Amino acid sequence: MRPLAAILLLAALGWFLGLWLPFWSLSVAGAAVGFGIRSPAWRAFAIGCIAGALLWGGLALVTDASNGHVLGTRVGALFGMGAAGLVALTALLGALLAGMGAALGARLRHAI
Repeated sequence: MRPLAAILLLAALGWFLGLWLPFWSLSVAGAAVGFGIRSPAWRAFAIGCIAGALLWGGLALVTDASNGHVLGTRVGALFGMGAAGLVALTALLGALLAGMGAALGARLRHAI
């Protein structure tokens, strides 16, 4: 599977599962896509990182912009950063979560 198709599939599956399941559903989606693509674990990790960062960063940015950056500024002040820093931190967490899930899926495929 091409990397762009895998990124889009992971982002779509992560968004769909995230509608009903908790935050860790992104790693489940990453594991499913990582298992399905025929790539080494480092490439699956990179695909998962890109998809997770785009998904969670985009969702955080849209949510932050929809309320005029008020909530992001207030919560960011608790952590010593602004609204943009909070969006970047959310994107980083999404990247790590999806990347580790995708690497796990690729390793499981290799083990089986």
